Amino acid sequence: QSSSSEAALSPAAEHLLSIGFSEDQVRKVASRFGKRAFNPDVERSVKPVLRWLSSLGLSDLQVQKVVSSHSTIFSYSLDEHLKPHVQWLAAVGIGGDQVANVIAKFPALLGYSIEAKLKPTVQWLLDIGLGEEQIAKVIATFPNLLSLSLEVNLKPKVQALRDQGLGQAEISRMLVSFPQLVSYSPKRLTHRMAVFAAQGRLASSL
Repeated sequence: QSSSSEAALSPAAEHLLSIGFSEDQVRKVASRFGKRAFNPDVERSVKPVLRWLSSLGLSDLQVQKVVSSHSTIFSYSLDEHLKPHVQWLAAVGIGGDQVANVIAKFPALLGYSIEAKLKPTVQWLLDIGLGEEQIAKVIATFPNLLSLSLEVNLKPKVQALRDQGLGQAEISRMLVSFPQLVSYSPKRLTHRMAVFAAQGRLASSL
């Protein structure tokens, strides 16, 4: 028998196998539950969540990727947790196909608190001068930004850009054009900015 047979004993795991998940994917899903058994209710949790993900426009492959990397999604309430997250995305300008792309890129977003994590990050982006359409573009391009700590990561990175002599308008343009910049280590960020400054193409290069 395969090494995933233990996971397949769970009705939830058996259902995932039956709809096209690979044994490796099911094993990953089960392993993310740690010492707790992967045994969410198939009819009340697994099937409704899978249908919901598909209804957002995610392909079968994207659904499999989301569930494999963030299997705790089955522990969330559809009405009280998952759907409000999509409503929040819509409120910040992420709609239509973009919703599916954002969730496929960064399914962990569905686990963050809207009030304690997501809203404060968006408010900070507004505070530093980004407009609503710019913020929507940043999130659509690099949703992982929402996982970064304001105090430990985002604010220091923007301050580092200011220390390089960039004005607020330039920083806003850079964040919109290349939001991944804020995920760089301080050393890498400083080096990147020094190279751009030496070449005289700080914002335009991005």
